[in-house]
Amino acid sequence: MANTPVTENEMAAWAVDWLKARLSNRWEITPSGRTALQSPESGVDAAIDMRAPNGIATTMIIVAKTALEPANVARLFTGLGRTMRSLANNVPVLIVAPWISQRTRELLGEERINYIDLTGNALVRLDDPALYIEVQGAARDPSPRARGKARVQGPKAGRLVRLLVDVQPPYGVRELADASSLNPGYVSRLLEALEDEALLTRTKRGGVESVDVSPLLRRWSESYDVFRSNAARRFVAPEGLVPAMQRLRTFSTGCAVTGSVAAIRFEQIAAPTLLAIYIDDPTPVIDELRLIPSDAGSNVVLLKPFDPVVFERTTIDDGIRYVAPSQITVDCLTGNGRMRAEGDAVLQWMVANESLWRRATLAEAQ
Repeated sequence: MANTPVTENEMAAWAVDWLKARLSNRWEITPSGRTALQSPESGVDAAIDMRAPNGIATTMIIVAKTALEPANVARLFTGLGRTMRSLANNVPVLIVAPWISQRTRELLGEERINYIDLTGNALVRLDDPALYIEVQGAARDPSPRARGKARVQGPKAGRLVRLLVDVQPPYGVRELADASSLNPGYVSRLLEALEDEALLTRTKRGGVESVDVSPLLRRWSESYDVFRSNAARRFVAPEGLVPAMQRLRTFSTGCAVTGSVAAIRFEQIAAPTLLAIYIDDPTPVIDELRLIPSDAGSNVVLLKPFDPVVFERTTIDDGIRYVAPSQITVDCLTGNGRMRAEGDAVLQWMVANESLWRRATLAEAQ
């Protein structure tokens, strides 16, 4: 659009107008007289004084970015910029950019950095004077830039994400490629994309030295859907889930339970009403569990796996095979009803009990 801000100065001015439009006319917003905050070395594009109706005032600095990746958040206030922030008595900071991703917004929020993007995503918090504005804008970049990096979607990405989550680093690109049966070039490109989103850190030689498990699984869940990424067939177990689970003990291989029934082994939100089973050949299970095809009132869903990785690092409990906690989490997070709350609960358990489920080496994951 012709009036869309394109330069950093234009975006900073746009941010000031955005604030004025959302605050009552009893607020005063004027250019700040603290010129020291706008030295060329500071990286600050504007500084404004904000006076609330009760007379309390503060100064806010505005930093405009034409693009802002999650990995850039940690570097926003390094060097001279961080020194300036300290000398300025921690004045509030407002970042403005064309679009700010969910992951970037999370990292900015953790740093107590305010933000606005041109699509309407915004979080502005002041302690004194008190102010809180939070608005949701575009979930996806309306003007994505062409990139040569791999995207976090599809079976190959899911397979690598599962390995990164399930196994404690460090490990190199070639080791990950061998363990996941993926092309080293693809692994390197996907690692680069994940590093840009601040979901992992890498060594200078490209190996992985740390993985942020929780946000990585949530990032994968943005492009995955348990009932769409896997071919799903719905059934009714007429005798209920308890008899169906008892008969499922007959199948020690070739199938694995996920979803709510698997999640309650870690944290029970409520009694499960849906039994979800990964299986390559459904016919024997359909016969043994006496399932009746039905979309209405179904309590069993059979899933043809999006990738064989769903059968990796499974566990057997009371004669029944269950998928790994990482797979349970992403399946529940992308399910329906209370499955999402169950996914959150399993993820919290994973973070608190990493030693109980995460493999120490890639060799142990095979």
